[in-house]
Amino acid sequence: MSLKTIIKYIVSLLVLGLCRPALATPRPLPFTYPYETLDQGELELELYGDMTPLRVDAPNGRIWEPAYQLQNEFEYGLSDRIELGFYQVFEAQPNATDGGSNTMSFDGFKWEVRGRLAEAGQWPVDVGLYLELETLHDETSLEEKLLLAKRFGPWHWMANLWVEQSEERPFDAARSFHFVVNPTTGLTFQVSPEFQPGLEYWARGEFGTVGDNQIDVVNNRIHHFVGPTVHLNFGKLWWTAGLYADLNNTNKPLPGEIYGPCWVRSVLGLNL
Repeated sequence: MSLKTIIKYIVSLLVLGLCRPALATPRPLPFTYPYETLDQGELELELYGDMTPLRVDAPNGRIWEPAYQLQNEFEYGLSDRIELGFYQVFEAQPNATDGGSNTMSFDGFKWEVRGRLAEAGQWPVDVGLYLELETLHDETSLEEKLLLAKRFGPWHWMANLWVEQSEERPFDAARSFHFVVNPTTGLTFQVSPEFQPGLEYWARGEFGTVGDNQIDVVNNRIHHFVGPTVHLNFGKLWWTAGLYADLNNTNKPLPGEIYGPCWVRSVLGLNL
């Protein structure tokens, strides 16, 4: 058998593998968790990348510098209705006062359990539950989500009613408690099984937020984002991305603010 034939054979196997019926639970929207869960015994890897452009002071004036957050998550189907997840979180925040230098650092772990309450279509709206514990380097949080979904032919509506209780520096005298709301909702349209464009809204922040200074107030208040999304599904491999405008502030942020005028999220998934 010639080398050319061997290469063709390997490529054909890879293509067939990627085009098999999907065993994964792809996320058609970057922020909104779907109702569906992995089948029992299935394992999936998801790679998240978030970016928002911020402003920092540099020797030659104020410049743009992106902030990044990277997460890798392993999801495992404990049963056909219950799924476990484990995250590792990394971030790179630009220094607002020294020209924007940043270094990727390890931020901590997240632990997730997600389940659905019935089979798809049995209830008027599909319902799932989500619980997550975050153990980050300077913060401990508990997240609860009510997952809602409904299909209308090629249209797929999803929403997460999402709240978070966060304790900053929980072992220090200067610790502080925060109650954060993070609702999401969106709609996708299935042009084909491989291509689904969509539109998504999400928000994050606290009600009636106060802070030590104006920057803290801006960072902690509820920020609203909306933008187009795209989902590409190749079976065992899928990719979802969204570009969102910050409806609170479409202008240039001040140094120290953590939300830029836009936000980008990419999620790449691979069924193992």
